[in-house]
Amino acid sequence: MLRSTSHLSPREAKRYATARRLQRSALQLTVERGYDGWTMDDLAATAEVSRRTVFNYFDGKAEVVLGPVAELDPELIATFVAGGPTGDLVDDLLVLAQCATEEGSEDLDALPAIREAVKNDPRLFALVHERFETITAMLAERLQEREGASFPAGRARLLLHLLLICLDDAVERAAADSTHSFPELLGAAVADARALFTR
Repeated sequence: MLRSTSHLSPREAKRYATARRLQRSALQLTVERGYDGWTMDDLAATAEVSRRTVFNYFDGKAEVVLGPVAELDPELIATFVAGGPTGDLVDDLLVLAQCATEEGSEDLDALPAIREAVKNDPRLFALVHERFETITAMLAERLQEREGASFPAGRARLLLHLLLICLDDAVERAAADSTHSFPELLGAAVADARALFTR
């Protein structure tokens, strides 16, 4: 997801607008032609920029359609591994997920389009799955560091899969609710999941 424009200089705001236009154009092309049905030249033409401009903003197709891979603050990861910030494993994992999604939370209107494109295109779905597997492996390692070697790897993986389901649910909620931030919608999805498991 792309950043908020608040507190940006005019030059930064223009760069943001161009990046946003490129992402919207890439989503449009993916929905119309499929992920493999367009080139970066097609994207440049659709967004009315040069091919060089496209590569000044994004490294490739996956990044322009899905946004850059979320990077978590190393300090936040260290706090998580140490047992924080709240002391509850699920709540602390939720804090990590909310921080990862918070930066782009003002671009909620793009989330349903990304979800739709991913759902309908096997190649794009595979790329998202690859990203998820990479992030899951990293977080599973941090989970085991935090909880100790006796914490089963399968349980860590299950917890992360449940979080992914909550993320997907939050995207659906975002399509119908523009009054709450994405981190708030994610928190609500997790709360509903917890309530179902404790009935």
